[in-house]
Amino acid sequence: MFERARAAGLPMLGGVDFYVTSSGRQLRAHYWAAQQPALDPDDQQGPSALLPVAQASSDAATIVILPGFTEFCEKYSQHILRLHQSGHNVLIIDWPGQGLSGHLGRSRLAVHCDDFADYLDALDAVIEAAGLGSEDLILFGHSMGGHLALRYASRRPSQILGVILSAPMMAPPVMPVWLIRSFSAFLVKLGLRHAYPPFHRVLSLDWVRHFRPENPLTRYPKGYESPFVWFDDMPELRRSGPTIGWVNAAYRSSAHYTLNAEWLESIRVPVLALVAGDERVVFAPATDYALSLMPHVERHDFDGARHELLHELPETTEEIWQHMSAFIDKICASYGDQFDF
Repeated sequence: MFERARAAGLPMLGGVDFYVTSSGRQLRAHYWAAQQPALDPDDQQGPSALLPVAQASSDAATIVILPGFTEFCEKYSQHILRLHQSGHNVLIIDWPGQGLSGHLGRSRLAVHCDDFADYLDALDAVIEAAGLGSEDLILFGHSMGGHLALRYASRRPSQILGVILSAPMMAPPVMPVWLIRSFSAFLVKLGLRHAYPPFHRVLSLDWVRHFRPENPLTRYPKGYESPFVWFDDMPELRRSGPTIGWVNAAYRSSAHYTLNAEWLESIRVPVLALVAGDERVVFAPATDYALSLMPHVERHDFDGARHELLHELPETTEEIWQHMSAFIDKICASYGDQFDF
């Protein structure tokens, strides 16, 4: 498994894959306990071979990674490894319709969602199945995952100790919100919720995988190209583009939550916000607006950096990790009686 990814020097996920059911669909997640030695994916005997809760380390902080749009667990393997080496339990989810959690759009490459609450319900199911339903958690969310991290922190305020946002999607890039909501709702009523938006074109993998200096994701060629290697071994991980239903769900969620001043002011958990200086994937003014209203935000901007902050130039990613480590340490120190480092 993942022969090409191994040859490219990409680390494998070292914990346990497991599957749960949410809204009648099977979801894939991955859990790596702090005290659990790395497991080779080829040696695992199936999704239920080892219950993640059986390997849980209760004396370590637990970081829950919420991937972005189209992303999958393996893309975070090097980050999961680093968190594990720092002594943390790490849990990550393949969102419904992404990674190995099925295909929900009319096209097998399309990402579909009827309501972002479905994502939160899926996360609930995964956390419960991992035996973490009563544990305190720190959330890391990239892009769409950042949006969902804030919503989940609002859903479980007593359980979430802190939130790390990486280039968060407070609103998708096309404005105005009311127009996209109205037009996408009209298309949904026409029965097109599972279809790509009009004029959407899926680019070939051979074209999109090669670094181009003008790309909106990262300035670092290796950081850009390495995530695509996973598709050589497991093509079913790839997704490309949203359905009309996803677009409508994203704009509704943004309007009701991450662009809602009253809701933003109600977020009481500590938030570390990592912001790309050259943001072209999500709507940057919405990020500025939302972060200005949340009461406990520590913000760091990275001049010239693009949307994929953890795949940026090495000097940028190292600075990001320093901020993340300091934030996690500060959270753990604040709740020192719960952790034993």
